[in-house]
Amino acid sequence: DLEERLPRQRATQRRKLSELVGGMLICQTPNLMELSNVLDRPTESAEARYNYVERFLKNPLVDTKVVMAAYAQDLLARLAQHQHTLVLMIDQSKVNATLEVLMVSVRLRKRAVPLFWVVKETKGGIGFCEQEALLDVVRNWLPQGCRVMLAGDRFYGTADLVGWCQKQGWRYRLRLKGNLCVYQDYGPDKTLNQLKAEGKRTLEKARFRCGMVTPVGILHEPGHAEPWYIAMESLPNEYKTRDYGLRGGIENMFSDFKSRGFSLMQTHIRFADRLERLILILSIALHWAVSAGLSHEKHNQDHGEKRGPKKLLDPISHFLSVAYAFCEDAVSLIKGHRLYGFIQTDG
Repeated sequence: DLEERLPRQRATQRRKLSELVGGMLICQTPNLMELSNVLDRPTESAEARYNYVERFLKNPLVDTKVVMAAYAQDLLARLAQHQHTLVLMIDQSKVNATLEVLMVSVRLRKRAVPLFWVVKETKGGIGFCEQEALLDVVRNWLPQGCRVMLAGDRFYGTADLVGWCQKQGWRYRLRLKGNLCVYQDYGPDKTLNQLKAEGKRTLEKARFRCGMVTPVGILHEPGHAEPWYIAMESLPNEYKTRDYGLRGGIENMFSDFKSRGFSLMQTHIRFADRLERLILILSIALHWAVSAGLSHEKHNQDHGEKRGPKKLLDPISHFLSVAYAFCEDAVSLIKGHRLYGFIQTDG
């Protein structure tokens, strides 16, 4: 698969990457010593195996952007052929005490899969400059003429990001903070919380201190502690406001990276560039797990009885569990499987 996607990449890099991705599907841990132990290497020396993995993570010639472009462009093209609006999600997650990862992902069924990311040494939010650079990379991978919607939580409801989406002609569902002040042509300026208390459910032209003007939908569902204030590109209504819920798939993805899957937070890596390459290994492994899991689910649906097959709670977690329990089956489960082949194309 890597040889087909990356024909110009050095053969040694492709071989190492494929070995590490296969090993990651088996051991499901960022612990480099455990990962090195499952690799099919000619040496029995634990130190030599460990150094083999570490050299790959240190190698500046392994370009995460080049590798992920081969996967992202294929998946985005397949999704766009079905006339779908591509739902992109941007979010940040803490890896350890010093490193944070900012990631852009795309919604696939009810989950998200990673497209590209940046790791920074910081204890706060990663700013708009890095957000813009990350989104520009993904924007260049999009099929021409496709429809795009960007979703982000309250940290991304900023004038800079809203303005960037408007400039690109993207749809957007960006959550705003309730204490943002809206400037009105008549009457005193009020916060979003105050406008909601007055019974407002839509704002056709909300103007903020920085000059940003955007429609805003307001929704507070029963049982939810806080309301949604969602900036969007068109006249708001309840259904458009609910589109923000599509970003929930990114939570499943980060769970796969962390507690429910690869336990990324257990890594001892302290260098941003090495962590980016480790996430590259995890991301390709996750792409294969998602593809195999959803393909297996679709196969059961297509060949199920009238009442339908017994539905798995999470086919991706099931795939990872099987691959972990049976080392030999990790290869047999994906052997002959084409990545995202269940998404039919015209070609």
